Amino acid sequence: MSSRRKAFASIYISVALSYLGVGLVAPLISIVLFQHGIDSFQVGLVGTTTFAAFTVASFPIGTATDRVGTKPILICGLVLYGVSILLFAFIKDIGLFFLMRAIEGIGGAAVSVATETAISQLSRPDERARRMSYYGVSVGAGWALGPLAGASMFQLFTWLPFVVCCGFSLIAAGLVAGFVPQTKPSNHQHTGIFAGFSSKIAVPLSAGTIYGFMMSSLVTLFPLYLKKKGIDEVVMGTIITSVIIGTILSQVPVGHLADYFGKRRILFSCGLLLTGLFVLLPLYSNWWYYVVLGTLLGAVGGNLYPVGLAMLAGLVSKERLGSANSLFSLAFGTGSLIGPALSGLAMNHLGDGWLFYLPSILCAAFSLELVLLYSRTASRRNRANSNSSRDRRS
Repeated sequence: MSSRRKAFASIYISVALSYLGVGLVAPLISIVLFQHGIDSFQVGLVGTTTFAAFTVASFPIGTATDRVGTKPILICGLVLYGVSILLFAFIKDIGLFFLMRAIEGIGGAAVSVATETAISQLSRPDERARRMSYYGVSVGAGWALGPLAGASMFQLFTWLPFVVCCGFSLIAAGLVAGFVPQTKPSNHQHTGIFAGFSSKIAVPLSAGTIYGFMMSSLVTLFPLYLKKKGIDEVVMGTIITSVIIGTILSQVPVGHLADYFGKRRILFSCGLLLTGLFVLLPLYSNWWYYVVLGTLLGAVGGNLYPVGLAMLAGLVSKERLGSANSLFSLAFGTGSLIGPALSGLAMNHLGDGWLFYLPSILCAAFSLELVLLYSRTASRRNRANSNSSRDRRS
């Protein structure tokens, strides 16, 4: 129990440190590119390179995680990410900017897939959602603390936040090396990415896709929507912060509820609530209205990712957790890639309110999917217990 606690604590601390580093530099990368004379279109392409590399790399990284274990993949991912960010501060050629962001995406995919697989493998079935919720809090806390510190460092020396980010990543890699056990499965039977999977994992993958769609489209377009409504930058920052606060505060309580009442019921409730919240968002334009609904939106929507991951882990064998998590990362990455473009297109042709109507429709469809596939989304453990009960009765 003691070693298990140390393993989880090391994972959560390393995740918080790595995402603190992400928060330090993420808002500054576009500024660095602009200072090197790169126009807005090229800045957007450089950003897309990271998401694309993250998505594509998830496939081979998931298979590698199943074969060699989570620990070496996680350490390599943290080092790769840190080094790419460090070099970003000193290069000047646009081609190298694309290369570094691609390497950053590969490193990020390794960190994401390996961390989520390790948590799933180390967790008991009745605590998996709670453990994933702690992971979500670590991500959110690290990300939220980074931007202000990064901006302050950037004003002193433009290279400083990038060096500090690299340092945090290397410290996180050291924690993983020292305290996180190897979780390589003892029996790796399948070789193909899709081997051993079926339609039963459609629900958690849908949760990942919708979360990616919501997050990327709102991060990209919600500030523009607020600007059109006459909301100034300070109030805008308050609204966006309220979403982050709602996400962080809800993770652990909802994780406990998911372990107690079941992941399917919690995801169904989240789908219904999100459907209603997105419909309500464009009805009024008061800043306090956005703060209240933004907090609720973060509190509900932020749970699709960890609870979806926890459900996925209960639907596949331990030997396939790495590949399953890579599919989840692919689903998240796909949603993240298409969200801003599709939402922006809808806003241009159908009105600004479609920034919220589109995710509302997706969440309603997700709730319906949960109803239609309810019997197929029972965890392996629950199905085994049900079959055992039937055998005893017979």
